[in-house]
Amino acid sequence: MRCCCFFLVALSVCANGFAEETDAKFVEIFLQTHCVRCHNADKNKGELNLDDLGTNLAAGRASFAAALERLKAGDMPPKDEPQPDPAAVDRVTKWLQQGLAALPAAPVESAARPSEGNHLPHALLFGGKPGPSVPPPPRLWRLSPEGYSVGFLQSLRVDSHRIPQPFALRSDPGIKDYSALYWIDDGSTNVLIRNAEKIVDAITSHKLFKNGSSIRVSMASSGDEPIAFEEFAPLLHPTVAPKREQLETAIRVLYQNALVREPSAEEIESLIQLYHEASKPPGDLVSASKTMLMAPLLSPEVLHRFEIGRGAEVRPGVRMLSPGELAFALSLAFSGERESGLFNAATSGGLKTREDVEKHVRRILEDPDIYKPRILGFFHEYFGYDRAPEVCKDAQPDYFHHADQLVVDTDLLVLSILEKDQDVLKELLTTPKSFVNGAAIKFDGAPVRNPSKLKLGALMGQQLGARVSYYATDEPASGGLWGRDVRKKFRNLAQTETAYGFKEWPAKQPVDLPGDRIGILMQPSWLVAWSSNFFNDPVRRGLWIREHLLGHAVPQVPVGVVIVLPDDPSQTLRQRMQITKDQACWKCHVKIDDLGFPFEAFDHFGRPRDSEFLTEKLRDASEPYAKDEKTPAQRIEAPIDSTGNIYASGDPQLDGPVEDAAEMIRRLAESERVRQVFIRYVFRYFMGRNETAGDAATLQEADRVYVESGGSFKELVVSLLTSEAFLYRTMPADSERYGVHKGNQK
Repeated sequence: MRCCCFFLVALSVCANGFAEETDAKFVEIFLQTHCVRCHNADKNKGELNLDDLGTNLAAGRASFAAALERLKAGDMPPKDEPQPDPAAVDRVTKWLQQGLAALPAAPVESAARPSEGNHLPHALLFGGKPGPSVPPPPRLWRLSPEGYSVGFLQSLRVDSHRIPQPFALRSDPGIKDYSALYWIDDGSTNVLIRNAEKIVDAITSHKLFKNGSSIRVSMASSGDEPIAFEEFAPLLHPTVAPKREQLETAIRVLYQNALVREPSAEEIESLIQLYHEASKPPGDLVSASKTMLMAPLLSPEVLHRFEIGRGAEVRPGVRMLSPGELAFALSLAFSGERESGLFNAATSGGLKTREDVEKHVRRILEDPDIYKPRILGFFHEYFGYDRAPEVCKDAQPDYFHHADQLVVDTDLLVLSILEKDQDVLKELLTTPKSFVNGAAIKFDGAPVRNPSKLKLGALMGQQLGARVSYYATDEPASGGLWGRDVRKKFRNLAQTETAYGFKEWPAKQPVDLPGDRIGILMQPSWLVAWSSNFFNDPVRRGLWIREHLLGHAVPQVPVGVVIVLPDDPSQTLRQRMQITKDQACWKCHVKIDDLGFPFEAFDHFGRPRDSEFLTEKLRDASEPYAKDEKTPAQRIEAPIDSTGNIYASGDPQLDGPVEDAAEMIRRLAESERVRQVFIRYVFRYFMGRNETAGDAATLQEADRVYVESGGSFKELVVSLLTSEAFLYRTMPADSERYGVHKGNQK
């Protein structure tokens, strides 16, 4: 019996090996027959080369994953090429998916720019069971503008309005703060040097009082609040040099506030030596002191986030961020401020484990008094609706366009969904509710009858025919998620309810919108942000859906291609866009245009409509005209065609025609792929980089947590900020040059 069992097992192993070999050969023949003719070293269509790879999945991991993506999407082979048997496609797809999932995790070079994030095939991240995670290498991440002005300057009690901002972020749409995008160039360096002088002048601001032959230094203050540091007073006497211990005390105070750590003995000695050199004639004592205080303010550690991995080694070649590194990283994940609880924990030994980090992340998320605008900032950068004020519009005789107000309405909607924190993505896409001129109401929907009695906020202004403009800087339900400088945008608010389809302003809010109008993508702010100055823009709207919901990469417009629609007022926008069906354009526009056309049910102000007015000429322009005679024309009303189509989405259940935007959005909101793509964007925002194949375990765990928590955005953030991708760094072979060694865990 035992021999029989052994024989059956051996036979099974041989059969499996034979089946695997047969499948591999079948896949190789399939690729040579249907794919390699276009995807080879010479043609390289779609930047995909499958030539000479055979079936070596490990060698061609990224290329095979890209091929798998396109096969699953039905995008390869193209429709105008001979189509393989569906059963053969299914067999190849399964072999590729199982083979890629069985490969050990390995880092894949990530593209640096946010727009290139989707170049990594989705199948490499969610195609099967992931291997162990591969944390990223050490990095320096230049401070964001808020990290400099709100974090660094406030830590030194310096008014940020007095100091020029040396840093900026990219202005194009999308996620902006990527570590690989920014560095300190010559222009920034010049500003930083001048800023350091101004900062030192501010923190050493003082007056001299003479009493006979003696001079007393009095540090500046504002009422009971000190402006300058008392410990710097001995350094500012014009004739008496400070003692060594006074210099050391001043250096320690500066480090504790600017760098949030103690200086090393070497750093103290170096700065004292700098003081002595600068105080030699023709220098003076006060100038020497200021020179000494300036030096640390220009150090890389002040101007960058250090994420080197100076903490404990968790496994060979992988180290955790040190408590100090974690305090900065977590603080800047939520805002520009330095969160005191994190830094207190770092100095007291309470930020050394993943459990420690999770405790503090949850504390910050649950405390409404902690300022964390980067939560709402993610939805700004993901959806892009906050860009509506940047799109200039002509004045309308029957409508006052107030783009800032539209953005606030959508902010309130996002905050209300985050407050409930259930099925967040689905709610963002499909909720029928909205705020309408929401700055004029309390968050709970009750109209503001007497704003002056409210503890928070201020009466910003009134205008005949406009409602009271009220905005509270810390709305109770916002949980500290809203930016503090928003309220200055709102003065003399006009009536914007017609953009939502209302004839009268609804007092109780949030309110269900008229018609089948749902989610962020049908908010006026989003529609305006993704429109042009005078027209709708189906291409940009469709491109947003293709990239942000379906996770595809669309090539840039080829060099030399001029995009100009015919200026024919007798045609609808859909008719004028027929030029994109030209062979050179359609291979990309087939994936874009029909995702944007359903939003034609709204005009470029975001107002709902059933028809649009066209101008039809009654005489041909070539006919003779009398002097000063204008071409006779008549206005005609054309019905709106809001149908569309989801094509080659990567999820066969999504593909197919749609009657309108609401049907399309609801279908997308139910998709597993759309949810996973959303998680990829959240990952990029908080990690400050694009994902790699080594992040598959982190992303799949975040997806699992999100689903099992009922779609909680808080739980998603907790999962990402306690992941190996955030906490750990993979050390290069020459890690000693990063200062990573035993005992150096600052």
